[in-house]
Amino acid sequence: MAQPAAKIATVIGATGFVGSCVVQTLLSKGWAVRGTVRDIPKAAWLQELAFGRGNLELRALSLDSSSASPGSDKEKALLSAMEGVDAAFFCTGFEQQSPETIEFMVNNGVALMRAARQQKVGVVVLTSSGGSTNPPGHKNEVPKQEHVHWSDPELQQKNGRYSPAAKTLFEINALREVGRNQQNEVVDAAAAEGAPRLCIMNPNLILGPQLPPGPVSGNSLPMVLAILKGERKMPQIPNDSMSIIDVRDLAALHVACAENVGASGRYHGVNRSFPWEEILAAYNSAYPAFTVPPRFEGEGNLPTQFDHTRKESLGVPLRSLEETMRDLVAFFQERSVL
Repeated sequence: MAQPAAKIATVIGATGFVGSCVVQTLLSKGWAVRGTVRDIPKAAWLQELAFGRGNLELRALSLDSSSASPGSDKEKALLSAMEGVDAAFFCTGFEQQSPETIEFMVNNGVALMRAARQQKVGVVVLTSSGGSTNPPGHKNEVPKQEHVHWSDPELQQKNGRYSPAAKTLFEINALREVGRNQQNEVVDAAAAEGAPRLCIMNPNLILGPQLPPGPVSGNSLPMVLAILKGERKMPQIPNDSMSIIDVRDLAALHVACAENVGASGRYHGVNRSFPWEEILAAYNSAYPAFTVPPRFEGEGNLPTQFDHTRKESLGVPLRSLEETMRDLVAFFQERSVL
């Protein structure tokens, strides 16, 4: 009896911290993957993730902040990358605090959604940010809900926070392309007709082993490494919290969105918000050479609260902070940086 053909996914930004882990997760679940990269020879290491099964194809695609106008080379490249695929994942970004970040995220998000519609892609999963889930004046004791709590992009831009503003507008415009509002309700039946199913992942601090070779990169891992090495001094434990997820769990949530035909709209890409007191204790447990600074005085502030109902509906078990930190320290030591 013939085996059913493997589902095919396109991963835009396949060499990135999140994108490469999404590629690995898809391959481990039997998907065939078409990964887009800026430079194919420099991305050859990705082939090792295919476990010799030959189900990973690399395509050259270089995105910028310009619009993919009809007939442009960029539009043709996007259409080609998504021809005949079941799912598309957008795992790339542009993190400069400048208006160009907004142009990059919005223009490419809209271009991706339009190309996915034209190629009849079943589902699109976007990697966004928790920076789009912070309404002005929100109190930590009120659990954040994905379709209720939105940042104000105009206020974000006024305050020079162009990167989170870009993610907020990226999501709003992508939802508009499928005829939905910020509450994920269909408000434009014509736009919703024939549109791909859209899921959006909203992570904050992403930790865990880095698949791409070379130096430790990105924003989160160099920060943690500097703390562990004592290069980033803390006079005392911050009386604050940080919302964290393991990159491998975040990738699994992305893939679960694609595989769950009922999944739609935004999902918190966080385990939970951990007080810094817990975070630094986990650092010390994983790497005893790290000395926890003195505790702040008084009662600890309440961490940010989340409504985890939608995320948990995806059925993905999440690693503990302690496991993530153990594996991250092991990664740093394997790379000879700790």
